[in-house]
Amino acid sequence: MGRALLILALLLAACRGGEAPSGGQDGAPGTADIQLAAKVGDGHRGMACGACHAGASADSGRASVPRETCTAAGCHEDGGPEQVTTGTISFAHRGHGQTGDVAASCAGCHDHHSAEQALHVEVGACALCHVAAVSGEQSSDCKLCHERPDHTAVTSQSLPIPHGSLPWVETGCVRCHYDVAEPLVRVSLQKCAACHADLAAVTAAGIGADLHPNHAGLGCLSCHQEGAHRVQAMSSAVNLVCADCHTVAHGLDLASQFRDSGTCSACHRTVHQAQQRMLLGVIDERSAATPSNKFMAGITCRSCHVRTPGTQTSLDPVRGQAEACAGCHRNEYRRVLDWWVRGTNARVASLLAYTGRAAVELASAPDTARQLTSSARQMVQVVDDAGGQHNLELADRIFRDATQRIMDAYRLAGRTAPPPPDLGTAAHEGLCTYCHYAPGDVWNYRRMPADFHEQVLGLRPQQ
Repeated sequence: MGRALLILALLLAACRGGEAPSGGQDGAPGTADIQLAAKVGDGHRGMACGACHAGASADSGRASVPRETCTAAGCHEDGGPEQVTTGTISFAHRGHGQTGDVAASCAGCHDHHSAEQALHVEVGACALCHVAAVSGEQSSDCKLCHERPDHTAVTSQSLPIPHGSLPWVETGCVRCHYDVAEPLVRVSLQKCAACHADLAAVTAAGIGADLHPNHAGLGCLSCHQEGAHRVQAMSSAVNLVCADCHTVAHGLDLASQFRDSGTCSACHRTVHQAQQRMLLGVIDERSAATPSNKFMAGITCRSCHVRTPGTQTSLDPVRGQAEACAGCHRNEYRRVLDWWVRGTNARVASLLAYTGRAAVELASAPDTARQLTSSARQMVQVVDDAGGQHNLELADRIFRDATQRIMDAYRLAGRTAPPPPDLGTAAHEGLCTYCHYAPGDVWNYRRMPADFHEQVLGLRPQQ
């Protein structure tokens, strides 16, 4: 049946006209019953229950609808449309579901909860067969139905997430939405009770048995539960849980009383939004997102923000610690976090001074020049608020872009720009300056441990 989750919006086509009524056997509708009902209204509206539903309980709407009823002469004798396209999905409709482990009838997908409701298709009915496609195992499956997933527009800290333009959404859906609930294929006894009065007899006869043959023609959701497909857990970079870092606040134990961060967000809505911006690489809506390679590798906030024994009490928030680096890497990495922080802070300070001088000297310059100056300062401020260590390569790129904007602003004003700050060599993974980012850091090549650097650069396998 394929792995695509089929979210169908198709209603059965209207039946064609016919002759006078004549009843079928055992309460099943005769051909003329169907033909007469088809004349009553548009499509299936106004049709008597018995026109489709068979059996003694036909009028209740719970009885089965045999496939033969739908494909009877004068109705959908050709099996319905050969090909159907709904949303972003195209599939072979005629005979759909007939070759799977459980043969789906027309009524299996096309259903209504009561006689008053129009015939429709529920998402949950599709998901019962296409379990793998809705489990979140592959992002390509998510994209089949969520081509433009704009229904969740912001993170927990109100940071806009432009899903449609994220360059990594094609392969990275499960990076954020890492736990997606699978459809529940088990049937609750409460569902059985809607039709069966003796639940003990149902339990005795049904446990371990395939009940589909005895329920042919029923809608899948007549028995199975719907609405189970949902995101159960999100990456902490997208959905911050305050109690993970702030165990006690306002005299309250957040870990046991307020695990739901929605309570905190009512007042602290944008706290740590800058950190989310840097980690996810979403600086503004005009620029393509460039998430941190640490984030893409699966590192969470709690991977780096840990509590060092003996240095903090339960009242202190969990903070980024150099010891966390050594938890995944060699001990030499303990020094890297300090280099990142000092290097970022030094560049931020020099660029804020540079942009501040430009703002004063270009105060009477044309609007385009002043706008460039303002945007440059705002970009540097994001790094200052967030900490460049959350996405070092993006921070370095922002520094260089901001510098270029200031120089362009002076050019537009017809003036010569003052010498820009020395930003050093760009920070890219694999380059020396990716770790040695602190200004003035002296490298003694003769004393460097060769085996360590060969491992870092991938020249020697890890032991």
